[in-house]
Formats: sequence, structure tokens, C-alpha cells
Amino acid sequence: MRWIDRGPEPAGVREYDREFTQGWVEYFRSGVGGRPDDSFWGEFRGILGDRSADNCWYCERRCLREPDSGARAPTVDHFRPLSRFPELAYRWSNWIFSCYRCNGNNKGDSWPDEGYVDPSATNEEERPERYFDYDTVTGEIIPMPELPSEARMRAQRTIDDLGLNKVDMRYYRLDWTRRFIEDWQALPVEDRSAFAEFATRAGNEFVGATLMAVRQQRE
Repeated sequence: MRWIDRGPEPAGVREYDREFTQGWVEYFRSGVGGRPDDSFWGEFRGILGDRSADNCWYCERRCLREPDSGARAPTVDHFRPLSRFPELAYRWSNWIFSCYRCNGNNKGDSWPDEGYVDPSATNEEERPERYFDYDTVTGEIIPMPELPSEARMRAQRTIDDLGLNKVDMRYYRLDWTRRFIEDWQALPVEDRSAFAEFATRAGNEFVGATLMAVRQQRE
């Protein structure tokens, strides 16, 4: 995971907020009426996806916009779940571009007491780079060792609940970073920075893990 700049709120979000949020609040807070059937946040999925070249903001795998993409289909996740925070139903700051696997299969409506690490946090101290490190031997995302206890719990719950270290995720991430490290080490020292910049462009998968691998190689 790495930090993603969500960008400015597009036109239309506030209008949807004013018109439809109260229905979600009444349903989840007071049990009034049936579950609302609006989901206009989907209209902004492409704008969010463009911020990361269609890579999931959680697992960093490429989302596929073709029909029947299954677990890799793009979705808009409510970072703070709709069922727990209905007042944030149409808040631009609460929307995350996510593959269906991370959103629907893994995270769902979960929200632990310590919360999750926000891939688009506005506070620099709360960005993923402050929470996560990468094990280049196992391919695992791990909490930064110096984190205080609550932050460490937040990092670990994010890893566990989003399935960031499931076997297939570790395999794909490790395959990418191993090839990157081999190519990086084979280059003359003066060419390595340019290669690292190329490999960590927004269009590539696993940019966050690659950036962590670069940092470790330089250290």
C-alpha cells in the first residue's frame, strides 16, 4: 500500500450528499424505511481509478474494467463502512478505489476500534508509508518496527482484514519486487535512480512494495 492523492472533489458529489445521505442515516441509525437503493458513488469510480492507473489502493493489483472481472473488478469502497458511518455515504474523502476482493470479499463492513490505515490520508503522519515495511524475502507487508502499540495494531489489522499477505498476494508481489531488485542491482550505480523512478510510476502494480524495496536497497 502507498499513499494516493484522491484529488479535488468532483462536481456533483455535494448534490448527491444533500439529496441521498439522510436516507442512509435514517435506515442505519433509526431503522426507518427500507434499505436505500441509490449508489451514485459508482459514477465516480473512474475518476478515483485514474488516480492510481486502475490499481487497487489497498492491494495494488490492477483492477480490470472488462465485464465478469470477478475479484479484480473495480469498486468504490466506503473506507469507513456505510453501515457504521452512514453520514459519510456521499463524502468524497471516504471513498477508496478498490478491487472487489479487497472491498467485498475481505474488508466488507469491518471497522475495528483502532480503524484501518487510510491509503489516501490527508495527514502525512497517517499515510501508509508511516505504517508499513516490506519483507523482500517472504513478500509480506509488515508493520514498521518502531510503531507505538495502537498504530501497530492498526497496521496489523489492515494487513489481516484486507488479506494483504494471502499466499497469492505474496507470490505476485514477491515475483515483481525480486525481478525489480535483480535488474536494479545489475545496473551501474549512476543509472539506478532513473530505473527506480521508472519502476515506481503510478501505472505499475505494487508501487508501494517497490518503493519500500528501493529504500532498503539504498540503506
